[in-house]
Amino acid sequence: MNGSWWSALPTVLACAALLLGPGWLLARSWGLRGVSALGAAPALLLAAVGPATVLAHAVGERWDRAVLTTGAAAWCWAALVLLGLALVRPWRSRSRAAGEKVASEAATRTLLDATPLSARARRRLTCAVLLAGLLTAVPVIIGTHGPESPAQASDAVFHLSATAFVRAEGDASPLGGLASLYDGHAVYYPTGWHALTALLPGSVVAGANVMVLLLAALVWPLGVAALLREVTARSLPDAGAEGTDGAEGADGAEGADGADGADGADGAVLAVGTALSGSVIGVLLLLTSTWPYALSLAVLPGALALVVRAATAGRVGALARTTALGVGALACLGVLVAHGAAVFNLLVLAGPVALAAGTAPLRRAWGRGGAARASMLTAAVAGVLLVVAGAWVMRVPLLSVLRYPRGGANMAETLWAVVSDHPLLATFTPWVPGNLLLAVLAVLGAVAAWRAPGSRRWVVATGIALALLLLASGPAWPLRGLAGPWYTQRARIMPLATIGMLVLATFGVAEARRRWGSAAGAAARGAGAAGAGAGAGGDADGAGAPGAGGRASRGRGPATGLRALARHHVPATILLASLVLAPAWRAPLKAEVLQAVHVPDRVSYGAMLGGEELALIGRAASRLPADAVVVGDPSNGSAYLWSVGGVEVLYPSRPKPPEGDLRWLGEHLDEIGTNPRVCEILRERGALYYYSDDVVQDGTTGGGRQALWGEPLDRLPQRYLERIDSASSGRGGTATLWRITGC
Repeated sequence: MNGSWWSALPTVLACAALLLGPGWLLARSWGLRGVSALGAAPALLLAAVGPATVLAHAVGERWDRAVLTTGAAAWCWAALVLLGLALVRPWRSRSRAAGEKVASEAATRTLLDATPLSARARRRLTCAVLLAGLLTAVPVIIGTHGPESPAQASDAVFHLSATAFVRAEGDASPLGGLASLYDGHAVYYPTGWHALTALLPGSVVAGANVMVLLLAALVWPLGVAALLREVTARSLPDAGAEGTDGAEGADGAEGADGADGADGADGAVLAVGTALSGSVIGVLLLLTSTWPYALSLAVLPGALALVVRAATAGRVGALARTTALGVGALACLGVLVAHGAAVFNLLVLAGPVALAAGTAPLRRAWGRGGAARASMLTAAVAGVLLVVAGAWVMRVPLLSVLRYPRGGANMAETLWAVVSDHPLLATFTPWVPGNLLLAVLAVLGAVAAWRAPGSRRWVVATGIALALLLLASGPAWPLRGLAGPWYTQRARIMPLATIGMLVLATFGVAEARRRWGSAAGAAARGAGAAGAGAGAGGDADGAGAPGAGGRASRGRGPATGLRALARHHVPATILLASLVLAPAWRAPLKAEVLQAVHVPDRVSYGAMLGGEELALIGRAASRLPADAVVVGDPSNGSAYLWSVGGVEVLYPSRPKPPEGDLRWLGEHLDEIGTNPRVCEILRERGALYYYSDDVVQDGTTGGGRQALWGEPLDRLPQRYLERIDSASSGRGGTATLWRITGC
């Protein structure tokens, strides 16, 4: 019933093409190249999709695959491409002809665009992305138990139903497109995830699972690679630069820097930092349930890469700077399209980068006095008014987030979770020492921040994220409200610390290489080579006494040889150590995280589907009339009738519906024989069918999911029902589909 991943290959390929193709072309039109263009592609795609969903809703256009070629999405994408071309091409062609005093194309590229990677560095970076992706994809595929296995987390039920509504109704607008989920009430809800998933071939469930797979195993490592590429190219300027790795002689021997030179010219530092993106758990954990928010996190590193690029210090032409700022703003817009709470994520991580870059120019502008100061003050006031206006428009969802009730947590547990990168939701196997090496590298990179000024802003950003984590863990005191934008949930904040730690860990790899790597060894090897040369000069046939290097070579044992090899290849040694200390980057733990929402007897807090229940839901459409509507407790599996079986239900998600008939019905359905209003609402809604599951709802792993509300939904007397179909729901229970005869 859960299908084979081979059968989902067309969906996988279509999803990869959708996530990367349009955004990459858009990035290219704005002058981006290399991994920066590829890593930022999903964020740029969302920047086009967000306005397109609103436009399609406004003009009454159906949101389906046609929008990608002839509809709103195609028009929005084309407009952004043309804007990018208009900004980039004249800057390249007209600057010399007009005699403008701007940097030449080469100088500007050197400043804003990272120096091209060498062929060796490109190969290593590609292998790093593939390694991180593979060691994530395999456990995700194993843990999911097939592409047709629906996730059973509470949020996942909502998002599966939302995607089904987008497919059925053709409306993906965040401004009321999901009204059917709220009993017709038009509310704001971020729909970037649903808009993309609804366009994929195959079922709703398969599309969602494929999105999880590719966001975790493709988009995330590519985004981290882009971010680290932009950061290291500016703070470690020789990392991967073309033409700086050791020059080869006629016999193919490498130059002084060798394959692993101390200046990082071979891209090893960048590759190891990128590979470590596959060792973290936080984003994958959120991809099991809170899909729109997890989407915003998955595309965040790619957007941050463009922020770093746009914030590069130095003088360039106004048009070049405008282009860099524009494409960076588009990527940030894409992150916000995925989820509105991403504005706070951007403030935490991009804020220090922007402030560090903008302080000096603002100080110079302020020093000019007069009109300059007036313009700055006007812009500041306008910005504040814009923020206040936005907060006022979004006051209802903002207040609901800030006031979200959540109990305190354990600070010591939180600190251990940060150090070991252990999940902060449910209970998972404590894989000690977890990802401790990443934390050690991050600390080393933070300590060495004085050597690379560009890394200091990442120390600040990571420190802010850690402070928010601790505030979310602490008691209910006033400052805890600062963690309110994340529902005061540690698991939502953890990925921000993770991104910062990955950047610092990459600096840590570079620092380890500087301290203990082949830089010092290169000098010793040079001295040894000189001594060997002197010895050879004294005895042309090589029979003379060996130089000092020869004596050291003979006296070196296996341990010394391994130590020398490790010193010569410090980044590779660190990578191998990480795979050993966090065994294959904790693939069993990753699989366990996915199993906690997909495998019925392992679902945290109780399962909603089990046994043959999924098959029952799958065949329900053939057992019911085309216009059938089913009522039932959404926590016992009935909500999946809509997203899996295509059968309309009154309650497509678990939370309590808004005030009105549906809420009243959920609290009085068991009064069907005594209260005429029950049948009145059922007939008005056309809900003449009922779904039940008699499994014990104990809320424990291996048990049944407890209802969030509406216990009477499980107590409809059987004397008012007629059985249509049933199946085992596991755990000794039976799921049954009924016809309501009492009305």
